[in-house]
Amino acid sequence: MVEHIKKGIIKNYTEKLNGDLYMNFYALDEHWRSDLAFYQDELRFLRDLLGKYFHRFIEDIDMNYVRRIENRLSILDRRREEIDFKVDRQMSAISHCMRENTTGADRKVVSHQEELEELLCVFAKDFRNLKKRIFKLVEDGLNQFQSVNGDD
Repeated sequence: MVEHIKKGIIKNYTEKLNGDLYMNFYALDEHWRSDLAFYQDELRFLRDLLGKYFHRFIEDIDMNYVRRIENRLSILDRRREEIDFKVDRQMSAISHCMRENTTGADRKVVSHQEELEELLCVFAKDFRNLKKRIFKLVEDGLNQFQSVNGDD
């Protein structure tokens, strides 16, 4: 996942790799696309967990809190879509540079790559935090349900 990305990886690419720079950027972007597809599936699962299962399972929950979490899921999914669009656009720019046999690093491509790295790192952090909150909510709800029904 994106968690392995450390700040400055792009700088290392530009310093150490000249001819293979675009190939490495493209490969990294492919990896990011795969991560984004995974996050899309995870967000869908979490939305279904809250919407289809959890609401019916537990009646005595703070629905305002659940709605805020659902709203955050929607916002996170929109951010994922925006990042995915930017990755696609970046991959097109890299392909263009490769077709044109551009020598040296195009500063715009490098700058966009750095931006994507930062966006993905922040997104991954936000996703993990929200997922923890959802799982805690579900866990608390299940514990409450079991205590009400005497299933200790």
